[in-house]
Amino acid sequence: MGEYTPTVNSAPDPHDPLHAVMTALRDFSESSDRMVDSAGRTVGLHRTDLRALNILMRRAAEGMETSASDLGRHLNLTKPATTAVVDRLVDSGHAVRERSLQDRRRVLVHHTDTAVRDGGAAFAPMGGSLRAALADFSEEELRTALRVVQAATGALQDLESALPRPQTARTGADRRHDAAAGDSPAPPTA
Repeated sequence: MGEYTPTVNSAPDPHDPLHAVMTALRDFSESSDRMVDSAGRTVGLHRTDLRALNILMRRAAEGMETSASDLGRHLNLTKPATTAVVDRLVDSGHAVRERSLQDRRRVLVHHTDTAVRDGGAAFAPMGGSLRAALADFSEEELRTALRVVQAATGALQDLESALPRPQTARTGADRRHDAAAGDSPAPPTA
């Protein structure tokens, strides 16, 4: 199979297969975003809360512990914003804070059975609808679609990792917050 060379015009050709796939991926992303927002509302969670739960569940499935700082790094949030997310998840019964068994100073965040139950209830309709829509495609078509989606995802991940990360100034309040969360030793006091 030959390499595909897209048409280069000042305006994209709507009949260009690459343009059509990129448009379809964008449309799917936008529809998915709206559905995630709707699903979150059914269980009273914000989009960022759902992203946090996804990270907690994925890392737990991989046998990895997650501190609030870990969660904040994965979500690209400041410490106060991360604290707000964790507080909301704890208050809603979707997460708990627990001391690490290896380092009692470190506080870990874990998802709860309630999070699994609510996530299943909120996202089952979306999963069922997608399964039904894709059921008539052949295995070969699905494998090709998988390669396309994986390539597009990889391209965005590569681009994201190449972008410079903004550096935020660490204040005494940040260091005290870290110490209270068990993420680093307490700062010296003057």
